[in-house]
Amino acid sequence: MLRFALVGCGRIARRHSELLGLSQIDGARLVSVCDIRYGKAKAIGERFNVPSYKDFDEMMENENIDVVAVLTPSGLHANHVVSLSKYGKDIMVEKPMAL
Repeated sequence: MLRFALVGCGRIARRHSELLGLSQIDGARLVSVCDIRYGKAKAIGERFNVPSYKDFDEMMENENIDVVAVLTPSGLHANHVVSLSKYGKDIMVEKPMAL
């Protein structure tokens, strides 16, 4: 079972959280969410009964995560991926990090 965390809980996170939180993908489940706008993370966390965070470093240090889905605005992807890479987890990013 792959344990997924979401970084960024805006518009696109709704679909990712539904797929993972409702176990619509075999072998994957949502285990935590994070957004600097904590209310957005908290809403998704409460809906799927997973911990929510405002700081992804805190989330990465406290949760057992296999894969991080970076769902922040595309201009922030590169910085977030570089920062998250120190944890040695798989990272999923939908858009190019740089052109």
